[in-house]
Formats: sequence, structure tokens, C-alpha cells
Amino acid sequence: MDSTEELKKAYEFYSNSEWDKARRIYSRLARKGVREAQFNLGLLYSNGYGVKTNLKKAAKYYSEAAEQGMPEASVNLGWFYYSGIGVTKDVDRAFALFEQAAIEGYALGQLHLGIMYEGGYGTQQDYPQAASWYRSAADQDNPEACLALAHLYSVGLGVKKSETTALNYIEKAVSLGSADAMDILGNLYYFGEGVAKNPTKAFNLWLDAAKKGSLDAQVAVGRMYMEGEGVEANSELGLMWFKIAASLGNSDAQFSLAVAYDFGTGAEQNYDEAAKWYQKAADQGNPEALCNLADMFENGRGVKQDFDKAFKLYTDSADRGNWLAVCSLGDMYLKGEGRPASREKAIELYTDSAKHGCEEAVEELRKLNVPIPKVIPEEE
Repeated sequence: MDSTEELKKAYEFYSNSEWDKARRIYSRLARKGVREAQFNLGLLYSNGYGVKTNLKKAAKYYSEAAEQGMPEASVNLGWFYYSGIGVTKDVDRAFALFEQAAIEGYALGQLHLGIMYEGGYGTQQDYPQAASWYRSAADQDNPEACLALAHLYSVGLGVKKSETTALNYIEKAVSLGSADAMDILGNLYYFGEGVAKNPTKAFNLWLDAAKKGSLDAQVAVGRMYMEGEGVEANSELGLMWFKIAASLGNSDAQFSLAVAYDFGTGAEQNYDEAAKWYQKAADQGNPEALCNLADMFENGRGVKQDFDKAFKLYTDSADRGNWLAVCSLGDMYLKGEGRPASREKAIELYTDSAKHGCEEAVEELRKLNVPIPKVIPEEE
């Protein structure tokens, strides 16, 4: 059996997850200098398929294949050098490897070389060069390159600014099945940026992205089903999408699911479930979840009342820029919950919160007959 036939056999084993059988063939061929076998051994060792993960061995096999001019191996080895995985970090070496693959016409090499030029990694920052390499990869239907080029056109870096051209590349990436592109185009239609506002188109794009596994899109679809925006309201489907994304660790989905259980919107009210999902989102630093969980502890809603826990959670949320949490801290000082009452401290917190547009803080200041501060304009 010649090398070509052996590679086909090994690929069959690889595709069927018969890793050990594939590894034996690849090892034999790699010793003969067959670059495809060397590359695939690199994949086995880098992913731990049938062997213990060994990034140094993976780098060795990628290097052997790259030295024989295999662009796929050059890109993988370049990523190792860029990240310091299995080898000593060397951004200059990574640049050279990506350039080698790009010159050979490999789209992923062109994409990564564009990234290096755009960021100035291993070379001088050069936006026109970045755009040129992104365009080469985009011409080969690489969706990530389409999105990278769209970004350059949207802000005018290395190319003449053109929202139309940016949109064309985003739409091309969508046609190539990119969930990220569907997310982005959905946002454009939802907010009416560069296109006519169209919640229905936004929903359909997000739904396609959600089905491809985009967690952000799953959350967006869940919210639109809950609110009946761009689609007929369906709380059951909304809850389903929240659960899918929440189970995969998305904190926004965990928060949305908690809210549904907390207030009985689209789900049967269940404080235990609400507290559980708020806690999961809070553990990831979600400021809204921290604030709502604090509210549960402050008021003893579904949990044992604990002012110290509430204060700590509000503080954590406030430190992450949640101005409603700042207002809530003012409430605790005003009522003397878990600490000495202080009207002065409460007004200070209410004022700070009101300056940042918190309507609840404005209302509290009115009740105390305190002047309402001007809202600080948001930075663009």
C-alpha cells in the first residue's frame, strides 16, 4: 500500500474516532517524511485524541510539516509561537510562519498575517497591508477575513471608509454561514445602523446564529420571544433559549432566566430557581445579577434576610458600574440596614447615581427634597 492509500485509511480511522489506529499509520508515515502524516500527528497531540495531550510533541510535528512547505502546519505552528503554546513565545517567528503560509495562498495564513499587520504584532503596524491580506483571504471565501475587512471599512483604517462596502462584506460572511456575521448584521438591523431598522430581520438573523451555537444570539432570541419583538411573543420558546445559553455558562442568559423565575415573567415564579441563576451569573461578575441577588438578600425574598450579604453584593455590583446598585446602597444607609443610618451618606450615593441617569435615585432625592443634579453625558 503506497503513502496515499495509507493516508486515506488513516483518515477513515481519524473520522471514526479510532485514534490509536490512525496514530499508528501517521507515525509510520511521519518517519518517512510524509508531511500530511506529520501534520495530523500534531493534531492528535495538540487535541489529546487517543493520546495524552502533549503540546511540545504537537509543535515538533507541526514544525516538521511546516519545513516541508505545508501551509496548514505553518499556521498552527505560528499560533503556537504567537501564544507560547508548546514552544517559547516568539511573535516574530509567528509572523514569519503566517507570512510563509499566506504567500503560498492559504486563506488562514492570509487572515492571520492580516491580524499581525493590523495589530503590529511581530511587524510594524500597517493597516493597508492588513486590508490587502484580509481581502486575499476574503476572496477565498474566508468569513473571518470578510468580517475583519468589514471592520476596517467601517472605521476607515487602511482603506477609504465605506459603510456600504463594510455591509457587503458582512453580508458575504453571512452567506458563508458565519454565526458571528449573523450576530453583527442582526445588531445592525435591530438598531438601524447603516440599514433601515427591522426587528424581524434582526430576529431571523439571530435565530440562525442561535441555531449555530452563538450564545449571544440565543439570549437575544430569548428576549425577543419574551417581549414579542420582531416575532410573535412565545414565553415558552424564550425560556427555552435562555436555558440553552444559561446551561452553557452565558451570564446574560443566566440573569435573564433568573429574572423570569424571580418575577414570574414567562415562567412560574420560583425564588429558589431565581436565586440559583442569579448566583451563577453573579459568580461571573454580572453586575445586574449581583444587584438583583443583593435585593433578594436585603428583602428576604426567597432567601434568608442578610443585610451584610446584600451590602457586599450591592457594592460589588456598584464597583462594576451599576448605578442602580449605588442607589440601593443609598437605600440601605437611609434605612440603617446592617449599618448606622446616615441621611448624608444616602444623599451622596443617590446624587452620584442620579448623575448617571438612575431614575430610582432621582425619585429618592425628590422624596428627600434634595436638588436633582444634571445628568453627566455618556462618553461616545
